Amino acid sequence: MLKYILTNVKERKTRTIVMMLSILLSTVLLFVSFSIGTSYENAQRKMARGIAGTATVSVSPKDANHVVDLNDIPELSSVQTKVGLLKGRALYHENGYYETIDLIASDLMLLNQINKPRLVGGGEIKDFTGNQIILPDRFTLKYGIKKGDTVTLQIGGIPTSFEVAEIACYDTVFLRHTRGATALLPKSTLEEILQYENGYSEILIEPAMGVSADELIDTLLKELSDSSLVVSKIVNETQIAADARQKSMPFFLISFFSLTMSVFIIYSSYKVITLDRLPIIGTFRSIGATQKAVIRILMLESALYGCIGGIIGIPLGIGVLKLILQGMGKSLSQGIEIPMVITGTAVLLSFGVAVTVSMLSAWIPVRCASRLPIKSVILGVIGERHMPNRFIAIIGVLLFAVSVILPEAASGGMLYLAGGFSLLGLIVATILLIPLIANLLSKCLERVYAVIWGNEGMLASRNMRDNKNITQNITLLFISISAVIAITVVGNFVNTYITDVFNGAELQGFADGEMNRDFARQIEKMDGIEKVLPVYVFNHEMQCEDIVFSRLEATDNLEWYTSMLNLHYTKKDMESFAISEFSKTRSIVLSEDCLKRAGFRNGDIVTLVNGVGSNSYAIVGSFKSRATDVEAVIPSAYAVLDFGASNYNFLAYTAADPDSIMVQIRDLFGSTQNWSRTVEEFNADALSTVGAFLKPMHSMTYFILLLAAVGIVNNLLINYMQKQRTIAMYKSVGLSNRQNIKITFIESFTSGIIGAFVAITVSFLEIQTIFLVAGPKISMLPELDFRVFLSAGTMGVMITLIGSVVPITKSRKMKLVEEIKFE
Repeated sequence: MLKYILTNVKERKTRTIVMMLSILLSTVLLFVSFSIGTSYENAQRKMARGIAGTATVSVSPKDANHVVDLNDIPELSSVQTKVGLLKGRALYHENGYYETIDLIASDLMLLNQINKPRLVGGGEIKDFTGNQIILPDRFTLKYGIKKGDTVTLQIGGIPTSFEVAEIACYDTVFLRHTRGATALLPKSTLEEILQYENGYSEILIEPAMGVSADELIDTLLKELSDSSLVVSKIVNETQIAADARQKSMPFFLISFFSLTMSVFIIYSSYKVITLDRLPIIGTFRSIGATQKAVIRILMLESALYGCIGGIIGIPLGIGVLKLILQGMGKSLSQGIEIPMVITGTAVLLSFGVAVTVSMLSAWIPVRCASRLPIKSVILGVIGERHMPNRFIAIIGVLLFAVSVILPEAASGGMLYLAGGFSLLGLIVATILLIPLIANLLSKCLERVYAVIWGNEGMLASRNMRDNKNITQNITLLFISISAVIAITVVGNFVNTYITDVFNGAELQGFADGEMNRDFARQIEKMDGIEKVLPVYVFNHEMQCEDIVFSRLEATDNLEWYTSMLNLHYTKKDMESFAISEFSKTRSIVLSEDCLKRAGFRNGDIVTLVNGVGSNSYAIVGSFKSRATDVEAVIPSAYAVLDFGASNYNFLAYTAADPDSIMVQIRDLFGSTQNWSRTVEEFNADALSTVGAFLKPMHSMTYFILLLAAVGIVNNLLINYMQKQRTIAMYKSVGLSNRQNIKITFIESFTSGIIGAFVAITVSFLEIQTIFLVAGPKISMLPELDFRVFLSAGTMGVMITLIGSVVPITKSRKMKLVEEIKFE
């Protein structure tokens, strides 16, 4: 039995390649989807830990001016390692740009136990004393610094020079999730700079084996209950896992499409196998083989395809995953390396799905063939039940109409449910209607093709009628093209939405940091400055009735604030009314989301309270904006009078040369902590981060097209096998190879055009549904580029035409006498 299976696999090379490719691609996509989330989660955890390494708990003094000593932490069985860490701050200045440098120092023997620094080129840290410094390669490459060079840092406003003792990898203690760089100094040097005699800024604690971070925190809190120390967890594992799932979700969607098509392809492939084996199956049955024996033979062959596809697919998936993660790591603004994490679960699930999908997809055609009467098997006749076309048409049209209308009618929480049903309903309804559409179009095109291409065109059009293989090709094209269009359009929109949040906003640069009035006046006097908008900020400080605003801002010029941050007011005349009232009375403008969440209405009088004071404010307008996440805006005068606002926390500006102004603003801040960017810089950073995740997602869509190509070749082979005796008869009465090629290409071109047209139409409706559901959460509509639709449709047509080469090649090698003799 095994020899017979292996012989069939070896002799039917084309069919074997088609089956293997479909299983292989599905395995690769599924493995990548399982592993990319785990790998990214590992990188996020590594980045979140940064300096901490294997330590999970931090102990620091409540008063930042105090220190903590290793002896302050009691000796506990739940503590594996405790490491003291000194922390300081410095600035690196070059070409008008200030880079924040975090200075750290520790006992290197202890530090190596939890997070050993890794030097470029390997090696150990030796003779590390005096005014020496170790910098990460990401920083040194940026500024052209080499080992042995001297760098000058401003520490407390005083320039201090250091010799670069070593250059380290951007890893371990140098890894960070914020901007700037981390520099390692000798412990005695940083103690002298910070004027610490004994003690550390922070103690990092690694728990003993089997002890969780929460258990260790509970133990320490009991031991340090009367202490002036703060015990905290270093990493929020739940948030990291949730973020990783969110980033890997698009890959699971791609896997869903690929698995759907794989099932479709393998099912079709086994129709080829059963058609091909009917004479042999008939022979087996006629000499006493049971149905179970026949099923066992074909199912073992299916399992063989699944096993080989899974075994080859896993290593190939590892290679694809490695390429994707390398690209993501280089593109991320933090420049981190995302380690490849391969779990046994991912390997087993991917392999198991490859085998399971292969066997389950083969079960129906194999079982149908094994249950046929021996006479039908020998004659090569397979009868199938048909559902009335009228019934299919009614169900398809009704489902399609409901799927289009439902999201328009739904609102609130039901909108997401309606959107999900709509997307699924559009796909199912289209699959039901494709055979009817193909039949209708083939009848309409028969006369047209007869005029354009003569008898070959008319024959090609007739061949499409009631041809399940053609409709399966159209279905595959529809699924793959619509998937490519939807992923591309949504990905492009996400890219635009996230990387261009200031689209339409007037500001050209901003500064986020503590600024007094004199600071703002100096910016107003800079050459080339046009508008300066300083803003007071209250983060989680202001309570309004039963809610606390996540961010409330105060400005003295609502008109400038509106244009700078591109506020879209709820009603047409609301803007002028809000600006007018804002300058006269205690007024407040709320975001639309906040207004709905709190249950307020425009015109309501609400009471604002913080730790300093309270007063009543009238709601004079509501808005939404992509450029800010502020929930409420009040006049600056009342923020000072009622709530004691003293220093500005945010400033936006416009200027003739935004970059020049930004250099001067950074210089004004000096060593003061701030985050100051031009809009152009902000967009470039956002693009690098978002693009890192979107690029591999777009690349994976080509796998979907490749999988569709495999399925189309498979269906064309089925079509050829079902028509080969008819083709042989035509050839015996004068059909030339050229005419046969012409007929095949016309069929392929027509099915490609139909599939592309259906995909473009349905994907347009799917995109409308997606953005209708997402609409309440965003303040912009997607710009649909017709070129995306056209290019995806063209790729579908080209795939079909290229795939038709396989049956054409086989028909040229056809032996007419054998085909007709068999008939």
